[in-house]
Amino acid sequence: MKLLIIGLLLLLTLIIAFVVSGIAVNKHNMKKNKYDLLNYFKNHKVSLSLTIKENGRNTLAINPDKKYPLASTMKIIIAYNFVKSAMNNKISIAEKVKLNELEKFYIKDTDGGAHLNWKYSINYPIEVSLLEIAKGMMQYSSNACTDFLIHKIGVDVVNESIEVLQLNHDKITYLTSPIIMPGYLSDKRKLALNKLDAMSSQSYHELANELFVKMQANRSDYLKEKTPKMLDRKMQLLITKRMAYSTTNQYTDLMLRLGKELLTKKEKKLFSEIVIGKSVKSDKDDYFWYKGGTTPYVLTSALYKESQDTTISVSLFIEDDKGGDLYWIRTIFNDFVISVATDTEFRKKVKEMA
Repeated sequence: MKLLIIGLLLLLTLIIAFVVSGIAVNKHNMKKNKYDLLNYFKNHKVSLSLTIKENGRNTLAINPDKKYPLASTMKIIIAYNFVKSAMNNKISIAEKVKLNELEKFYIKDTDGGAHLNWKYSINYPIEVSLLEIAKGMMQYSSNACTDFLIHKIGVDVVNESIEVLQLNHDKITYLTSPIIMPGYLSDKRKLALNKLDAMSSQSYHELANELFVKMQANRSDYLKEKTPKMLDRKMQLLITKRMAYSTTNQYTDLMLRLGKELLTKKEKKLFSEIVIGKSVKSDKDDYFWYKGGTTPYVLTSALYKESQDTTISVSLFIEDDKGGDLYWIRTIFNDFVISVATDTEFRKKVKEMA
């Protein structure tokens, strides 16, 4: 009996030590800054891709053509199509949509609070304009707003634009319907995981479309209820792996083309209104556009800055299938990318690291 008590006490001591150690590590990690991320790069180049393009010329390229899951950075493509559709009078940015329509595509606790933060920022109106929905997609990264706009523009139109732009880019599908896909495939997580893993790309996109229709018709509540128990770490990793892929080389080039040739001056004004950038651009900047993306296993970004005759495009992707390092990296990720574009001395240090 005494041995059993001693054993339990030892086990409890080890558990407490493990928890305390974990808390200490997390506190230390939360104090890290962009220079710590720069040091991280030196030993983890195989898991990241970074491309810097200054005045149309690559000045740094680390794994520039390696394809990564894009997460929300692919919303740049949706924003581009939104602007083009608006300027071609295919949609009206002033069109009103009932907020309840967007709730059909919201899945609780799956977007890091993005959709809730967006609704809070606009004070929960009954109706919102398409312009506000576009801001919700780009400035708050609401997946519900994104899927509404993909449908409004046309998922085929979005994917045709990828071909027209001649991008090395996977086909885009909805973001919310794949999250309820595991519960649709099976009540058992392991079986759903195997089915999702074995599914062809075509079947995956077809099912995503089918489930989107269910969500649109309010026939997906039972699947939304099953979602929390299905989304363990393995399932989240697999869903990340099924996202559209592209490269930092493609996205630095795309951002430059958006600034220089793909958008008219009037279109760039609308694009600037819906993307992140106004709060960080200097008085000398004509344009400053930024979009990041995140899942537990990948961080992605694309940035464009233009002032007078000077342009800089930056794209950084980091992937970690274990997800551990991304826990602290995501807190300084945006600051790192923006600093590369705005801080000449820091950009120099980044280049020296390579």
